[in-house]
Amino acid sequence: MYSTLSEYYLFEYPKCNAQYDFLASWQGLAWPSHIIQGIAFPFQVLTFYIIVKNTPNHMSVVKWPILINHCWCTWLDFTICAFSTPYIFLSYLGFLGVGLFSASGSYIYLFESRSNSLQENRFKFKKPSSRFIYHAAIFILDLSLFGMFWNVPGDQDSARLQVLTLDPCPTPEFFFGNVFIVTTDTDTIRFYTWFLIPFLLFHSIGHVLFHAACTVYYIFIAPTKSTSPLTRQIQRQFFIGLIFQTGIPVVFLVAPITYSMLAFFTDNLEQKWMNIAVIVAGLHGIGESLSVLMVHSSYRNAVWRLIPGCSAERDLVFGRRKSSKQIIMQKLSD
Repeated sequence: MYSTLSEYYLFEYPKCNAQYDFLASWQGLAWPSHIIQGIAFPFQVLTFYIIVKNTPNHMSVVKWPILINHCWCTWLDFTICAFSTPYIFLSYLGFLGVGLFSASGSYIYLFESRSNSLQENRFKFKKPSSRFIYHAAIFILDLSLFGMFWNVPGDQDSARLQVLTLDPCPTPEFFFGNVFIVTTDTDTIRFYTWFLIPFLLFHSIGHVLFHAACTVYYIFIAPTKSTSPLTRQIQRQFFIGLIFQTGIPVVFLVAPITYSMLAFFTDNLEQKWMNIAVIVAGLHGIGESLSVLMVHSSYRNAVWRLIPGCSAERDLVFGRRKSSKQIIMQKLSD
């Protein structure tokens, strides 16, 4: 047993004969992530502006949920792509920050607000206090993920030597970077990777699906007779847009998380693919902003109006004549 990391690197690590390509290095993670955030930032700022200034009356119920969701998504994207950019050693929950400064609850809130706005929804919250307790409980449950930091090893050098028994041939970044080891206990690693993280993921998805199902039932399957056909059509179009608005960016998060769990279960933890998974998660920012701007006609038209000459050309392409129903819907969106 070697007493220092430098001794291990000098005498034991050469036996690994490890060869890692660019994508397995910290540069292979950091550079693409920073470039992605640089591209996403203008779209994120534009999305903030469009939501605040161009949300129509018929979307006023979900204006703040959409804005809150965008805020959390933007913060998540900055964390992944710029502030920390985690270089993850998944086999032993080790992290190396290679960012410039080395949100599931918001999605639940967005869909819950949509279903809660339907007066006929028997599952809607009758009291604001009940609604607050519901979302607070979800937030507190998500905070349980940070329990892994309660018993962090005080001697990080000894912890790094100890986890080399789990993976004796990590990338060179493990020896030269300021790697943070969350725990050296294999049971704790298995608990978070096999149970808690998948549970929190499916728990959030379950809440979103429940509120989405309520909305589908009351606006598609059993709509109230007191709602006009035009209002029902607007509700349906908005809900379909909401599905695309959330579904597109969530794919960029769920896919890497799913890969990470499968890789851990199958013991196929190549650093290159772990870095690619983090880079794919970083694409969430571009996907979220563009989906918000493109799927809702009010936001989409607002973007067209910001581009000189594009609004007029668009009218020429699609024609100036509108049906009476389109005129009414346009007035409702203004």
